[in-house]
Amino acid sequence: MKKVFIQTYGCQMNEYDSEQMRQILFREGFESCDRPEDAQLLLINSCSVREKSEVKALSFLGRMAQIKEKDPHKVIGFGGCVGQTEGEKLLKRHRFLDFAFGTNNYRDLPKFLEAFQDRFESEDEMEPLIPQSRPEAKTQAFITITNGCDKFCSYCIVPFTRGRELSRGPEEILHEAKLLVQQGVSEIMLLGQNVNSYWGKDKTGKHTSLHELLVLFQEASTEGLEGLRRLRYTTSHPRDFDEELARDFRDLPILCEYLHLPFQSGSDQILRKMRRFYSIESYLRKMEMVKSYCPDIALSADVIVGFPGETRQDFEATLRVLEEVEFDNVYSFKYSVRPYTRSEKWEDDVPAEEKSARIQELQRLQRKISEKKYSEDVGRVVELLLEGASRGNPEFWTGRTRKNRVVHIPTESWFKKGLFVNAKVHYAAHSWMKGDLISWEDSQASKAQSFAKIGA
Repeated sequence: MKKVFIQTYGCQMNEYDSEQMRQILFREGFESCDRPEDAQLLLINSCSVREKSEVKALSFLGRMAQIKEKDPHKVIGFGGCVGQTEGEKLLKRHRFLDFAFGTNNYRDLPKFLEAFQDRFESEDEMEPLIPQSRPEAKTQAFITITNGCDKFCSYCIVPFTRGRELSRGPEEILHEAKLLVQQGVSEIMLLGQNVNSYWGKDKTGKHTSLHELLVLFQEASTEGLEGLRRLRYTTSHPRDFDEELARDFRDLPILCEYLHLPFQSGSDQILRKMRRFYSIESYLRKMEMVKSYCPDIALSADVIVGFPGETRQDFEATLRVLEEVEFDNVYSFKYSVRPYTRSEKWEDDVPAEEKSARIQELQRLQRKISEKKYSEDVGRVVELLLEGASRGNPEFWTGRTRKNRVVHIPTESWFKKGLFVNAKVHYAAHSWMKGDLISWEDSQASKAQSFAKIGA
């Protein structure tokens, strides 16, 4: 069977796109492999929102030249946001690169590959009656419900790489969810660059809001999507987050108690330059509103440090937002110039050393806040969805709570991915916790059973 290796850089949207590529290529007779050396087709899928992801992707592309030199028959493609904006330049600069494609045409991969069919000749062997490989079964999955963005923030390249905002129809989304649940998925993350501006049109022509889509998922969880236990969504924009969506965290049991709502800066002056079109006061009111409906909700955000014109006072305003909201996690980034954006024309006037100092100060503060928030779960029994053995210590397995917190518990021989267990937390750090197994539930049979540890 032909083999493909896909290297992904960027956000969950890129991860989703890569998974879609695997599914498309699986139907074309390809199976995934873990090493580029073993593949006949090598694909790089990269985000360009952050400069760091783009640099990593281009560095990886450079390493692929050595592999191509050893085996000229390998086919190499570069896709994603970088492929969308820089595809022609990449093809001219890297002669070993065979083709480039963007975020909106990865579904045309079979057409791209028609020109290289002579490189994919299979060995002369009898085809098995039953396929020997298929995409790996998962218990957690992404579904893209919107693509593109109409906000045109001054620093963001997304509208130029992903295009204008488009929403999928609710029936199509629910059908994809049903297929995933039939494959064993019990947790779904709905994705979009601005997911809460979702405005999908159903088969009758009626538009559906994100709130209405969440209600459809809740209703389907008892008829049609019975195996779906958890639902999340990201990324949200404060302008489109309203009270109806805040109430959903209280009223819809399937919706996990976790909200990612980027604020980017605590300074109104910087927010205006960013073209975010909200004040920090309005953002804080929305944070209080969602907490009033769901007091135990976990919150996270994105922050940009060192935006052009950011003063020390602007930065301190950002720190005050962290202290007031008390986020579980804050994903902080040093500002970097992105092509095609409005801010590309501005002077990048915050020195690199100052950006580094500020982001380190912010991360030190957030580390203390995160540890405080995570420690609130010490002594509590939490539901975990098991994700696999801990990378750092095989004697522990990793599970994730409804609030998106990672918990490590001692391994048991019968553990498997996708199992729901209950654990009592006894230790908390700033990004993970430890606990002890209390009881477990087979998500396939939906039948809870108590488990008593030997010697307890």
